[in-house]
Amino acid sequence: MKFIISLLILIFSSLQAHAQFTLTYNEPASPFTQEQRNNYNKNGYIQEALPLGNGRLGAMFSGGIAQEHIMMNEITLWMNSKRGLDSVAQSGTRIGAHKNFHKVRKTYQEEHYGTGENSMEATATKYLSTQQPLGNYAPFADVYVSTGHQTKDISHYNRSLDIHKGVGTVHYNIGKSEYTRTYFSSHPHDVVVARYTAKKATMNLTIHTSSLHKITHVQAKGQRIVLQGEAAMEKDPVQFMQSIFVDAGKAEIIAQQDGSLKIKNATDVKIYVAAYTDYLPVYPTFKRRDYIADTEKTLKKAVEVGYQELKEMHQNDVSALMDQCQLNLNYQPSGVTTDQLIAQGSSIELENLYFNYARYLQVSSSRTASVPSNLQGLWNGHLKPAWNADYHTDINLAMNYWMVETANLPNSFNPYVSYLKTIAESGKHTAKESFGIEKGWSMGLNGNVFGFTAPNVHGRRMQQSGAWLCQNLFEHYAFSKDKKYLEEIYPILKGAAEFYVAFLAPWKDGSLVIYPTWSPENAYLVKEFGKLNKQAYGASFEQQLVLNLFTDYIEASVVLNRDKAFRKTVQETIPKLCPQKIGQYGQVQEWPEDWDNPTDHHRHISHLIALHPGRDFSPLTTPELSNAALVTMKHRGDISTGWSTAWKTNFWARLHNGDKAYQFYQFLTAKRTYANLFDFHPPFQIDGNFGGTAGVCEMLLQSHLRSVNNKADNIQEAAFVAYQNTSENKKHFVPVAPKESIANAPYILHLLPALPSAWSKGSVKGLRARGGLEVDITWDHGVLVNAIIYAKTNSVFRVFHQGKLSSVISLKEGVSIQWNSNSKK
Repeated sequence: MKFIISLLILIFSSLQAHAQFTLTYNEPASPFTQEQRNNYNKNGYIQEALPLGNGRLGAMFSGGIAQEHIMMNEITLWMNSKRGLDSVAQSGTRIGAHKNFHKVRKTYQEEHYGTGENSMEATATKYLSTQQPLGNYAPFADVYVSTGHQTKDISHYNRSLDIHKGVGTVHYNIGKSEYTRTYFSSHPHDVVVARYTAKKATMNLTIHTSSLHKITHVQAKGQRIVLQGEAAMEKDPVQFMQSIFVDAGKAEIIAQQDGSLKIKNATDVKIYVAAYTDYLPVYPTFKRRDYIADTEKTLKKAVEVGYQELKEMHQNDVSALMDQCQLNLNYQPSGVTTDQLIAQGSSIELENLYFNYARYLQVSSSRTASVPSNLQGLWNGHLKPAWNADYHTDINLAMNYWMVETANLPNSFNPYVSYLKTIAESGKHTAKESFGIEKGWSMGLNGNVFGFTAPNVHGRRMQQSGAWLCQNLFEHYAFSKDKKYLEEIYPILKGAAEFYVAFLAPWKDGSLVIYPTWSPENAYLVKEFGKLNKQAYGASFEQQLVLNLFTDYIEASVVLNRDKAFRKTVQETIPKLCPQKIGQYGQVQEWPEDWDNPTDHHRHISHLIALHPGRDFSPLTTPELSNAALVTMKHRGDISTGWSTAWKTNFWARLHNGDKAYQFYQFLTAKRTYANLFDFHPPFQIDGNFGGTAGVCEMLLQSHLRSVNNKADNIQEAAFVAYQNTSENKKHFVPVAPKESIANAPYILHLLPALPSAWSKGSVKGLRARGGLEVDITWDHGVLVNAIIYAKTNSVFRVFHQGKLSSVISLKEGVSIQWNSNSKK
């Protein structure tokens, strides 16, 4: 009996592990029709095919019977923009715009609302907006493998993706014959690999490749197909190359005049694909990679290594990253396919899979490439993708990288750092030419891979994004405490702070505000000036972000012992910033004026950014502002787009309402996801995937508060408070400049701050906390059973659980402690 019970437990554990890490389907994805190519709102291939990626080179496979379609992407391939201009022009900024900046500001000072000829929007468009094309992320190539098989003849079809190993599989039978395809995109060897095998049969395959771009060369010769092409640009087309090598054993391979390969009577066919563009992240040229040599060299090396070793090294690479953080919720595996699981509605099984899938997408779309994941991560098949598949800096790019810290994928952050170095270099020209600011750098609303930092082409979308982008940059240091990394990013942080110190200007009450700006992407005074009345001054979100940036800069300056004079300037500037205000409905005001509409259900809730991903609104430190945030959340409602639903998950977690956070995560996973679990914005945007998993992490562990009074035994007295009441107006909260001791203040680890009642039992391994810590947590009946806290560096911290705050705990690197509800240290 004991043996049977043990066997059943083993089988159940195996089924649960499979369910947590496998997407599975009993039919192919839809073909990628021309109608879908021309209209990104038409669902099909992109929403059903399964994604592979090594952070640079991506692929999706359909699992088609008669023809397999492998869509290829390379993350640096852009089109319809410019590169190789002089260093000023390459930024995209309008040369000499600063000469008219005072004219633009005057329209704000005189409050010219609306969209008329002399409005804030119109003058910003006329004098500041860029006239240079942003361009868009582009598809790369399409590889097709024709099999000659017919759907009517097959049985036992299965298409799956093992996200723990990063391996896709297609399997089916024809009579007694078995056919299997295996796919992966290798980071160690930088190639996409496929294998086709047949048992009790042979295969006759035709392989060909094409591109939506201008093809300058395609040839099949021997065992290879070489394609070269160029993506159209307004200046200097991007050159690219794809090379395919086919190993069919002793089977016959015939090179065709049309550039295809025919394989006859094969039982085992291995396909290796290497591909590069001529892009290099060197401002302002952004080219000169020897893409031909790199493609040839990479392909040659992969073929020499061989399929088996490539696959083993790839699987070890991906599984090691996936194992760094594991969520295990208590559920009975359903055994149904993934599309059926989604169709059945919310379930703990789906929620667990979604968490792990987002981590897989992060591993696949962001590793060591020179540019970060974009609005669609890595995967795009449209010459005109939704929102250009670009870098939106009013939430989306930042959200793509929220979970790399908490969900323990810090190496995925490297492309973001590389990108910010380029942006800071380019942004110096935008700061000077657009606004006449000699020090620091500025970034607008949209970015591309060519250093575009200019104000948006439309004056309605004026925004300064440096503070938002730097938030992620400093968070990476907060989690690692890596002083060498802080040295690396310090010039970027300082440059952003320098820009804002110069850009801030006094408003009617004498406080300092940012303008031009907006509150993404919302309107105000709609009855008076229309639904496009969006340009404003002192939008609360940006004021919050500037405080966040200034506080981070002060800490960086102290830690590195740099720039004491400028540090003092920043410290003196903080109390002069416009206060955060509670409005007539008890809400956090979105603007300095009380313009909020309680029936406004806009998807953006940017003015709660101090709640998340910021750290300055908290029920534990700023209860009045947190209660006001609660009112705002209720006003905005529960139904929203994918990424907005994900952000609301994080908001409610930070408000310590686990069941409400869970409600949004449920909606995200069951109602805002496509069949392949891509986020349903609609159409597809990947930020919802990443933001949702970040929200789960926030439900289980929070570490954003700092202890500045280590003698205090309650968190209200111990924690740093970023906003305080003024004596003049009890609804105004003035920003607080931190003391320099903030640099050494312990982080406070809040265990299970928003655990949903639906997740009564479970565990999580490898969550990261600020201060250089990793945490494993187990709970049962909604109560903490045990937490193990590991120091990845010499760490000092405090633990907060069930209203109790520990004393300061010091751990040496490599040492761990256990913590439970009875711990008193």
